[in-house]
Amino acid sequence: MTITEKVAYIQGLFDGMGLDKSEEPQAKVLSEVLDVLKEVGEEIDMLDATLDEHGKEFDGVEDALNDLTVGLTELEDEVYGVDDDDDDEDEDDEEEDDDSEDFFEVECPNCGEELTIDDEVLAAGSIDCPNCGQTFALSFDEDEESGDD
Repeated sequence: MTITEKVAYIQGLFDGMGLDKSEEPQAKVLSEVLDVLKEVGEEIDMLDATLDEHGKEFDGVEDALNDLTVGLTELEDEVYGVDDDDDDEDEDDEEEDDDSEDFFEVECPNCGEELTIDDEVLAAGSIDCPNCGQTFALSFDEDEESGDD
């Protein structure tokens, strides 16, 4: 049941009561409230209809954009010669690059723990030892490694 239908039902109940709007102040107030409710119900019905119409238009625009996107993707593939198999090869190359990452072993000068580090940590130049919590600088000078001054 819509709001307009509910208001019409209440209006019918009001009319059935046989209240005289000219003599009874309560009847006059109820009559005015019912008039306002009618207007509100009509406005809500109109808004619902407008929203439905706009929803259908938006669906049409969405469908057109999807078609355009598919068309552009196909055109891009045709122009640049993109093939689905090429995507798989690119993923394989990326996995190989990840596997070829270099790792280094260093000893913490504070506690003697052997740590394995990667290029990023090496580039940072320092590391916090997870064993003792001390920070130390990473240096790979040949003099320091061999013990020469």
